[in-house]
Amino acid sequence: MNEPAYFKSGDWTSRYHQYGRWHGPHQISLMFDSYASRVTGHGYDDVGPFTISGTFSVENQQIALNKNYQPGAGDLKENFGHTVTIQLTWNQNHAQFEGKWRVETNSYRGEDKFELKLGKSS
Repeated sequence: MNEPAYFKSGDWTSRYHQYGRWHGPHQISLMFDSYASRVTGHGYDDVGPFTISGTFSVENQQIALNKNYQPGAGDLKENFGHTVTIQLTWNQNHAQFEGKWRVETNSYRGEDKFELKLGKSS
């Protein structure tokens, strides 16, 4: 099975829009498993350390991610050990994945823009 160039395991950078401004770029390490169409990884951002799990579709050029924050680390005002769901679609013109993040916890609800771009290939 021939993988498109944009589903590459390695270092990616992400940024997200929240509270009226962009946050990032933040580094994320991602591993794409083409046999299972699954993606896993980890990283750190303004909120704290997180793990990534999700799926991707070569046909639709889309990624669906769950970003799970590690509780009790990072910015304790923002980090509830919560999960952010992220839906992204490849944008050929910008050579990056673009879409939305969404959070629903007891204390916070929101959604806004999210971007994911391949960093330097190792």
